[in-house]
Amino acid sequence: MVPVLRRVLPSALTFLGLVSAFWSLVLTGEGRFEAAAWLVFVAALLDAFDGPLARMLGVVSAFGRQLDSLVDLVAAGVAPAFLVHQVYFESWGFIGTLVATSWVGFVAARLARYNTSPALDPMHFVGIPCPIAATVVAQYVVFSRATFDDDGQAWVAAMIIAVLGVLMLSNVPYWKSATLLPGQFTKHPYGPGVVVTAVSSVLFPEQALLFWVSLSFVVAVVVYAAGRPGVTGVDAEVIVTLNRPRTE
Repeated sequence: MVPVLRRVLPSALTFLGLVSAFWSLVLTGEGRFEAAAWLVFVAALLDAFDGPLARMLGVVSAFGRQLDSLVDLVAAGVAPAFLVHQVYFESWGFIGTLVATSWVGFVAARLARYNTSPALDPMHFVGIPCPIAATVVAQYVVFSRATFDDDGQAWVAAMIIAVLGVLMLSNVPYWKSATLLPGQFTKHPYGPGVVVTAVSSVLFPEQALLFWVSLSFVVAVVVYAAGRPGVTGVDAEVIVTLNRPRTE
């Protein structure tokens, strides 16, 4: 492959994620909420491939990591927050604005911790990655319309934001894709998440399947954490870092 193309291709995928996120914002402003939710998923999907592609091509760089995080803040933070604000929280006034903005804050804190913490475990993340969490938040709109023929409940959306926000900043180990290989699959409780997905896809409409697929990741993490006392607390390092004076 041409050297220039090798260096550019992963970043091109990242920029496509930014395009998807901005397009989601535009569609939300136009009231096309389901389409906007799907574009949040498209951005998350692109995010899942740009890093592995960079590693496969041997072009991992500090620039690529920083670009990925900045795009994630828009794609996993701002875009779904604006979506749920317009669908659920606009009628709440200033409180609704704070609830939606809290999601952006959770994502920003998650990304800051990820960028400043050493990767001690090559098989796990610490906390749920924000693109997966953002997919659950955005797909709640699709799920509600497919299942209940309406937008769902604002308080449920607020609870989803709170629970996923805490899980993103928790010490819960979240397995990377390498742990889903056949030899590793039975060594962690991702199985319950797969069962939830399979059962839910039968009981609920196909249009809502992605919501359940995404939710299965969350269910698996919670089941995993339930058997490991001491890993569910919000990482105090986030709070310490926010209050620590800068020395550089």
